[in-house]
Order: sequence, then structure tokens, then C-alpha cells
Amino acid sequence: MIRFKINREIKFLFHTLLLFTYPVAADTNQRIISVNGTVTEIIYALNLESQLVAVDSTSYYPKQATTLPNVGYQRTLTTEGILNFKPSQVIGLESAGPAATIQNLKDAGIPLRLFADDFKIETPTYRVLEIGKLLGKEKEARILAKTINEQIKKLNIKKSNIKVLFIYSRNPSSVFISGTGTAAHAMIELSGAKNAVNEFSEYKPLTSEALVKANPDIILMPEKSALGFGGEKAIWEINGMEFTRAGKEKNLILVDDLLLLGFGPRLPLALKTLNDKWKQIE
Repeated sequence: MIRFKINREIKFLFHTLLLFTYPVAADTNQRIISVNGTVTEIIYALNLESQLVAVDSTSYYPKQATTLPNVGYQRTLTTEGILNFKPSQVIGLESAGPAATIQNLKDAGIPLRLFADDFKIETPTYRVLEIGKLLGKEKEARILAKTINEQIKKLNIKKSNIKVLFIYSRNPSSVFISGTGTAAHAMIELSGAKNAVNEFSEYKPLTSEALVKANPDIILMPEKSALGFGGEKAIWEINGMEFTRAGKEKNLILVDDLLLLGFGPRLPLALKTLNDKWKQIE
């Protein structure tokens, strides 16, 4: 029986990146609202946290971000909830919404920068450089981006035939698995393993037939999703799980949601950690 769990408190890479940034006097005129956890992480890495007036509910890393006022979940934002903070800049991803709120903010003249939901190896450095340019921290952003690139170049990703099934669920009555075209799929592939499901894109409800057919070697889940689902015991009780290698050997990896799916500054750390796990179980 093998079970792996990646500690949500992994801070080494983040602290390393901070060593390469230099504190610069903040422009106190900026009032930034971040509506995405990865954006918030980058803002902290660029030493701009003093200009954050509010964040969304996915912004929990670093821990200090949780002490800031919260505007709610990035996909269910309200116009009033944003405007109350009189922001000079709102930054997030294109998945932010609903569309009516985004349009209302534009109509109100609030500067918005929403990045594409890209899942590429270059995504973290692109976001860092663009946010640095947007907020007047270009020099620091270049240093941080260089550090991330160096971490990526040092990765020694070994390709594996391990089949990984990514499961997402907040409760046992609604279970989804990832096909292609998702952050989860990209992470599995970039870390050297294979997605156990390639017949469809995005997410679809899990069926026992699909589970048995996929026969994953490992189950991969975000920590918060697994907690809401009912924990490890509930995972192994999913119909059909007992017929898979993952179910028989109890091969489970739980990863902090933002580390796993955020495509932020800690991407090299996430990829290395996953690849190490694939090699251990193959």
C-alpha cells in the first residue's frame, strides 16, 4: 500500500524566489484587487502586497494573503463587492466572472487585466513579466522570471508510463474527472506521466465504467477537493475503484490546489515533486 501526500506548506521555492527580488518603495496610490490566487502569489513575490486592498477566496498563499479583505470566489464576483474598495487596478484570469460583473466594472472605468487560462511551461514567467510591467516592477519581474526559468531548466523530468486520473469533487454525489485541455491534464503531462483519460476534453462526470476502463495507477486530487469529498476513505469507496491498480494499492496523491493547478512561480517545484512520485511508484 503506497500513499503520497504533498505538504501544502511547501515554502522552499517561494522563499528562494523572494531572495531574488529587491524591495522598492511602493506606490501608495495603487489600490490593487487580485481575483486569482496565482496573481496574488506573484504580487507578493514582487513585494507589492502593501498595495493590495482585497483578494478573492482562492488567494490563500502566502498565508498573509488570508488576512486581507475578501471579495468572494473569482467566478462569482459582484460589482458592488469590487467597487466598495475603490480599486485602481483589478487583476485576474479570463475565467473571472460572471460576465455581467466584468462588464459593469469596465463601464465604471475600472482598469482590468485578465490573463488567459493558459497551461504552458512558459505561463508563470509570462504572467510575472506582464504583472511587473503593469505595476511598475519590471526589473524585479525580470529577476523573478529568470529565477523561475532557471528552476525549469534544472528539472530532469523522466517520462513515465504511469497513468494518472485526476478527480475533482466537493461532495460524493458530484464527481468529475479531467480529460484533455485542463490545468490538471497539463500538469500530468508536463510532469512526465500520462493522463488516464484522453477520450474527451475538459471535465465530465465520473462513471464506474469509465473508471474501470481507465484503470489508473494513481489517483491525483487537490487537497481541498479531497477534504470536501470526505477524505481518503470515501475515495476508495467510489464504485469501480477496487478494480483499478490505484484502488488495489491505495495510490493517492493529494496536492495543494494552488500549487497543483495555479501555474504560478512554484510550477517547477510542483513538476519536480510529481515526477519524483511517478518514479517511486512505477
